[in-house]
Amino acid sequence: MVLSCDTGEQEIIIAPRDYTGYIIVIFNQEDGKPVKYEGKKRIYEIPSDGVLKTQFNSNDGWSDYPEFYYEVIDPEYKLPSNILTEIETLPMDTIVGFKGATGSIRKNNYDDERVQFAKYYIGTRSDIKRAKEEAEKLDIVKLGE
Repeated sequence: MVLSCDTGEQEIIIAPRDYTGYIIVIFNQEDGKPVKYEGKKRIYEIPSDGVLKTQFNSNDGWSDYPEFYYEVIDPEYKLPSNILTEIETLPMDTIVGFKGATGSIRKNNYDDERVQFAKYYIGTRSDIKRAKEEAEKLDIVKLGE
């Protein structure tokens, strides 16, 4: 038996210097940042507020864990990425990149149009816990307008 699954594209997340907090990527935005690649990897250049509207479609399917950088794609600025799925396993004193959730939200109760998004976090365990709580309060639909 041969198993198959859809594959997504590898992602590179470039955050502002010393940024900690949530990162929300909102897909399929006509007025969003244009599609940009480094080789075959998607580039998400995150603004200082942590919310990126992009023209990329959602990145469905299985892919490797994203790479996180401060300012530029350079080994000197690369953040450790934590592939563990539980926040409680994150280090207390090291800033890491952490992939949260992906999903979609209906724009309204009248049709099936949806806003697709992905959540990521940068910080220590306590930074990420706090950022996750803040991100849960955000209105993703309004951010996508």
